[in-house]
Amino acid sequence: MARHSKRQTKHSSTNRNQGDRKGKSKRKEKLAGSRASRFWLGLLKFLGFFILAGLLLLYWDSARLASLISHAAPVQQLTADTNGIVRIEGEAEGETAAADQGKLRQRYLLLQKEKFNWHCSKSGCNYMWNEDAVPQVWGNLSIQGVKVESERFKFYSGWLPLDFETVETSQLPFVHEGETSRPLLVESPKETAYGYHALSPGQRITVIGRAVNGHLEPIHLPGEGEDQRMILIGSSVEEMLSSEKETQIGVLIAAGFVMLFLVPVIVGWIRKLFKRLQTLQSK
Repeated sequence: MARHSKRQTKHSSTNRNQGDRKGKSKRKEKLAGSRASRFWLGLLKFLGFFILAGLLLLYWDSARLASLISHAAPVQQLTADTNGIVRIEGEAEGETAAADQGKLRQRYLLLQKEKFNWHCSKSGCNYMWNEDAVPQVWGNLSIQGVKVESERFKFYSGWLPLDFETVETSQLPFVHEGETSRPLLVESPKETAYGYHALSPGQRITVIGRAVNGHLEPIHLPGEGEDQRMILIGSSVEEMLSSEKETQIGVLIAAGFVMLFLVPVIVGWIRKLFKRLQTLQSK
């Protein structure tokens, strides 16, 4: 009987030890799982605030650019003592000598060729504008007798239509529009494509740049690098401001969606802050 009771006692202690070990392992697994979940939740919070900050910066840059456009001084011509941000309106003047040989059928007063790269995301694949690539610019533009020269221009008008009237017959199979109204000419399928902005003689335009001692020079735009100075070209000031307003509305909508995710986080922080304040006051 004594031996039997000793075996039972030993067996029960062994079961208890095994149960303790299993309990400890489960607690460790739960602790590891909670740490992992806190890490990923913290990462999502960081990404959310990072994206929100970027969107607010985009909005601020667009708002500053809109202010620059609206405050540009209207002038008819530049004199030696004309300085500052100016706006010149009139018809595009010059010789139609700009062309992309072998690609486009016609010649233009001014032609700017923008690079696009193939990009894939969760929403699908498409050609995305490469903002860092320096565009190719051909031609000489004048307005009201003022020469308009820049290494790159910011166009507010639509893209050059690419069809049988503007594109060489051999290049028509390479025209790509995708799901947008922005026509591109594909150079390497699923790699590189190009879009064009063009001006023709007599076209009514508005130009905004910096007047320096009677000459029109490119300006540094908000949010752009110091080496990316541009001259703004559009059909009118109203078109430019309308475009910037659309950009701001789009950015605010995107920021609103991000805020929906961050609101519970911000509310939690506020509650913790009030609790701490109440604790300090009670002491």
